[in-house]
Amino acid sequence: MPDKPLIWLGSSRRDIRAFPALVRRLAGFQQGLEPDDWKSMQTVRPGVREIRVHIAGAHREFYLATRADAIYVLHAFEKKTQKTSANDLRTGRERFGALAKLRQQLAKRNAVRVTPSTGNVFRDLGFSNEESEHLLVRADLLIQLQKAIASKGLKQAEAARVLRVTQPRVSDLLRGRIDLFSTDALIDMLARVGIGVRLVVKSARSREVA
Repeated sequence: MPDKPLIWLGSSRRDIRAFPALVRRLAGFQQGLEPDDWKSMQTVRPGVREIRVHIAGAHREFYLATRADAIYVLHAFEKKTQKTSANDLRTGRERFGALAKLRQQLAKRNAVRVTPSTGNVFRDLGFSNEESEHLLVRADLLIQLQKAIASKGLKQAEAARVLRVTQPRVSDLLRGRIDLFSTDALIDMLARVGIGVRLVVKSARSREVA
């Protein structure tokens, strides 16, 4: 999952927590990665991208991952029409603009609200501690499997033969459909591409930010 810390601006974390659970699982997997479905949002500001999830409606997330210090989530919303509303674009621009003066604004009453990540993006998105840990493990396994397929230069049909699954199943894997794969299934597929999995157990220091 993301190597850089995750920062939620304004009401972005609260807003994305209102999304359906399946949408949050898919958005959480894509956070900080190269999303399967995204576009550049120059209309917000240079460097801003929009993650798009087309399940249970049209859900969107503006984020900025080009800064060295952190990944910033600017805005999360459900899109009601084909065109992004002026209000959603304005919210993204305002929160982007706040980044340039973040240190100064934090000392003021009207500072944009900044919510640091708990360290687990799925917990940030409102899942229980238990489910968040399971989702994080599955996400890390899925990422390693995607990297293995890419490094071997396997086409989907080739990957399906190696992994002993159907080609649609490989397509789901490459699209980050974390909801469709169990931990056991991912470990089995990693073994089939020559990657072993070792479990490391450590004390979790989680912090929940209201």
